[in-house]
Amino acid sequence: MAASVRCPAATQSGDLTELRLLVELSALRKLADRGLSDQELTLVRKLADATIRSARRGDVLAYLQADMTFHLCLLELTGDPALSEIAALLLTPGPLHAPRAEDPGHLMAREAREHCGLVDMLADGMVSAAEDLLRQHLSRLSAPRRAPVPVAAPESISCAGS
Repeated sequence: MAASVRCPAATQSGDLTELRLLVELSALRKLADRGLSDQELTLVRKLADATIRSARRGDVLAYLQADMTFHLCLLELTGDPALSEIAALLLTPGPLHAPRAEDPGHLMAREAREHCGLVDMLADGMVSAAEDLLRQHLSRLSAPRRAPVPVAAPESISCAGS
């Protein structure tokens, strides 16, 4: 009988955020310490661009898939299979990952721009700034629901090379 593995944090968004921060900040530091090759940077830029395209279309499902792919790719680039396996459990889309119903377009647009910013910061060796951005990016998982804050419309998203 196959055992089903469930992420215990899936019921608590704050716990999920803390776990993701532990895993993803560790990965970000590993990547920053060794640096990303030009080929790896090209790959993560393409994945960040995929989140931009999904956000522009307002396609929540495509955005969630592109977001998960982007984050998993960064984790897989560390070369640590255990880290990737743990992350796959944490990143599997569920109700805690979905943009809040009241502002999915604006939230997707902001997060897509942050993906591009993370790639740029990694490329430029701005580790501390990238860590700060990643903390901010992931903190929305446990943010209380509130009225949307006006941000740029999805049509105005731009990322270098898109």
